[in-house]
Parts: sequence; C-alpha cells; structure tokens
Amino acid sequence: MYERYWRLQQPAFRSQAPAEFFYPGSSQRAALLKLNYLVEQRPGIAVVTGPAGVGKTYLLEAFRQQLPASAGPIVDVLYPQLASDELLSYLAAKLHDGTSDADRSMDRLDRVLRKLEVQLGRWTQQGRHPLILIDDAQLIEDPHVFQTLQQLLNYHRVGGPEFSIILCGQPELVGQVKRHAVLYERLAFVCALQPLSEAETAEYIRRRLHAAGAVAEIFADTALTAIARLSQGLPRRINRLCDFALLVGYADQLDHISATEIEAVASELCPVAV
Repeated sequence: MYERYWRLQQPAFRSQAPAEFFYPGSSQRAALLKLNYLVEQRPGIAVVTGPAGVGKTYLLEAFRQQLPASAGPIVDVLYPQLASDELLSYLAAKLHDGTSDADRSMDRLDRVLRKLEVQLGRWTQQGRHPLILIDDAQLIEDPHVFQTLQQLLNYHRVGGPEFSIILCGQPELVGQVKRHAVLYERLAFVCALQPLSEAETAEYIRRRLHAAGAVAEIFADTALTAIARLSQGLPRRINRLCDFALLVGYADQLDHISATEIEAVASELCPVAV
C-alpha cells in the first residue's frame, strides 16, 4: 500500500522475507556457525532456543538456504504435539526413498523403527545427510517423544546412519530436555538466541529497507532508538512497529519517520500485537 510513496520496490518488513532481507545479530551468527558444524561434523542433536519473536523460524530458514547439496532430505515437524508413535510414522513417511518397506512381520513400533533405520542408512549410503527439524518443540506433550529421539540417536554408530536432529523452541525447552538425562547428555550444543542490541536493531532496519529498494533514509536516528527500546530488540516487534509507522507516515504524507511517530504507533498497537 505504501511502497510507492516511500519509493520501495517491495514490502520491507514482512515476517517471512527472502534471504536478502536476513540480518543476523551476534547470537544469530553464532547459532548459524554451530548449526553448520552440526551438519559438517554430524554429532547428532542440538537445541535452538529464544523468546517469542526473536526469529527462530526465520533463522532455520536462513540455515536451510546455506546447506550444501548433500544435506537432506529435510523433514519439518510442524506439529510437535504428535505422540511418539505418530512422530515415528510421520518420519518414516517423509524419509521414504521409494524402495520397499521393511519386514512387516514385526509389531508396529519395531517395524517402524527398523524401517527408519533402513531408510536413514540408505540416505547415508547415497552420500546424503537427513535433517529432522522440530519447530516449537516446547509444545511437545508426549514425554515419550524425547525417548523416541534418544532411540533414533542410538543408530549413530560406526558405519551406521548419519543424520541430525534440531529442536527449536522457547527457553523452557531446555528444561524439558534436561528431564531426559541421557538425551540431554547427547546434545551437541544449545544455541540461545538473544534480542538485537540497539546498534543491531538500527542495522536490521537499514538492511531491510535497502533490500526493499530504499534510496533514502526513512527513519530518523531518534526513531531507530525508539524502535530499539519499544521492541526490546525482537525482530517480530521491530517489523510490526516499522510496518505500521510506514503506513502512518504515508497516510500523513511525512518526509521521514521520527521518534514521535514511533511512540504514537506503539501506543496504538496492543502489547500482544507489538
């Protein structure tokens, strides 16, 4: 709606934007480095945590785009409330490589576990490295899911299948994993994403505007400072504040956005929306 007025070629503050809009703060850069290590060195399982709105899902998307061709297939588990047996069946279906199923004479759970082992082994033989990504993993309801992941990691042995599991969720996820001591001991690392600093927030906004085609500074320095304070450095809140401020600036025919407009916008957005 306001792109032409601000001389933008596309929206600058969409939550799911193309790769060129991605700006990693210091903790995001560290997380990407560790995730790439997970794929290259293949230690098994890792956890990525951070508060709501810090950009965990967007980070995983940026990570996905940096992966080598040998990585994959990638299995996204978007409904973490699956029971353990449902999760196993889902993984088996997603990792299916077109070959025949495993021995059906075994009972269901053993059959699916064996099927997964065979499928993972075939991908490894093809030089591939499967990835299992479980987003919003703090919502896992069935405690047996963590035991199931532990069982899958038992396939990690010399000459066995090679794959990685990434659990992504809010900070309480670490406590949930800790309750399963054996699984917790097998974590390669825990990445704790942090909100952007004031300087990072300003650079985040500039990067997004530049990627959207901006040819002039739109937000005054005072506005950038206000956004950093009001958003608490959370990209989701930054996006909402900036997007609404650009809309208001367009409606009022402003030349730039100042702290006054940011304060007014923040007062109109309820705490949940910001």
